[in-house]
Amino acid sequence: LNARYGPALALAELVLAGSSFEHAAGEVAVSGFVVDMAGVFEDFLTATLGEALRRRGGSVRAQFRTHLDEAGEIAIRPDLVWFSPDGTPMAVIDAKYKQEKPAGFPDADLYQALAYATALDLRCAHLVYAAGFDPVRSHTVRHNGIRLYAHTLKLTLNPPALLARVDLLAEQIAAAR
Repeated sequence: LNARYGPALALAELVLAGSSFEHAAGEVAVSGFVVDMAGVFEDFLTATLGEALRRRGGSVRAQFRTHLDEAGEIAIRPDLVWFSPDGTPMAVIDAKYKQEKPAGFPDADLYQALAYATALDLRCAHLVYAAGFDPVRSHTVRHNGIRLYAHTLKLTLNPPALLARVDLLAEQIAAAR
């Protein structure tokens, strides 16, 4: 009756032993355990920042599905949208498990944030990176005035300090609107 638990128990034994499973393809055997760190960062940010924004009023929705175009053909899905109590979007946030390079953040990320702000009729959008040189950078888009904020979190902080930084980030997002 317990046979169906066999694979889960075998994996649990490997984890508890500090070992890993083997995946062999061809002649070379490689041991490893793969964790989607971008997904972990996105989940962490969605949970902690979402809660910090909720404490400031309104509600949040993760992976909010909407469309960029009037016909509803170009789907977009920002990581987090903060709504006022009446359901109006107040802020859009997208998590980026990347590090800022000396030349700055990737332009494509800024274009994505601009699309989110435009589709949600917001005056600003926020990108949150896992690492970078400045705590926050901002850019104002020509001819429409939309501000794009690129925030960084220092993930090497101890947990209480990191949570305090996320709370400060929520305060910055609330002030920017």
